[in-house]
Amino acid sequence: MSEDKYKPTKVEWVAVSMQAWIPMLLSQMRRLHPTEEADDVRVFFKAMDRNTLGVAVRHVKTVPKPVVEYLEQEINREVSEIVQHHGWENGMKIEWDVR
Repeated sequence: MSEDKYKPTKVEWVAVSMQAWIPMLLSQMRRLHPTEEADDVRVFFKAMDRNTLGVAVRHVKTVPKPVVEYLEQEINREVSEIVQHHGWENGMKIEWDVR
């Protein structure tokens, strides 16, 4: 009996990698910017389609603009590093959903 092995898409691979990496970024963010604004931030990643990574940012209240800017900068950098490390073309888009 042969089992078909699942092979994730590039976007799925990036989403899983980012979900594993985000706790480290949030911990770093709390150390560098020790404010309540950074305490209750949650970030989730999802493959939206072939080349679109969905990023959902949630906060107990409205997500403060400096927090979103920092997350956007660092997430873009890390996604770019993952894509380049694997030698993939950098046609990946990021779709943000901040609430």
